[in-house]
Amino acid sequence: MEATKAYSVDQFVEDARAIMSSAADDRQAIVEQLIPLVERVVWNDALMDPARRTETPGDRPRYIHYQDPDGTLQIYVVEFAPGMPTPVHDHVTWGVIGVCGGAQRTTRYRRVDDGSDPEHATLELIDENVLERGAVYPLLPPDDIHRIETVGPEPSYSLHVLGTDLRRQHRHIFDVETGKVTAVEGRGM
Repeated sequence: MEATKAYSVDQFVEDARAIMSSAADDRQAIVEQLIPLVERVVWNDALMDPARRTETPGDRPRYIHYQDPDGTLQIYVVEFAPGMPTPVHDHVTWGVIGVCGGAQRTTRYRRVDDGSDPEHATLELIDENVLERGAVYPLLPPDDIHRIETVGPEPSYSLHVLGTDLRRQHRHIFDVETGKVTAVEGRGM
């Protein structure tokens, strides 16, 4: 456990950048190599360094650790307030999410229709779990549809390592009950 606690956020960022450089466009390889590193760094309390905290009106607070100028790698922690779940959404990029504080209910879905209607989708529940610090899961399109909500009275936190800047990304919000799909661009969840 000592080696886990000693893994710095700066070293993680450096390692993630090296993986991105060496794996090129192999999303699966990038995610597979990042998972064990995210499993280590989520134990470092420096992820929630107040000096890295940003708050944008209408968005969740974030702790920004790295933003590649070309938008190909983003590393940040998101703070989720109790009673404010995300909608069911996708990222349309690879990613790794690791819980680094509190508890989060993560609900994951799979799209089971053929995708021919851009305004309608049929989703199937894959799993729903309450995840606590140390839990890590991949996002690999098309299997990146999910919802996150805090469990308990205190905020929860998760590290997001993503293959694109979501502020530039076209993605979707899904209404599981009605099947309605809403296209969004450059929006936080």
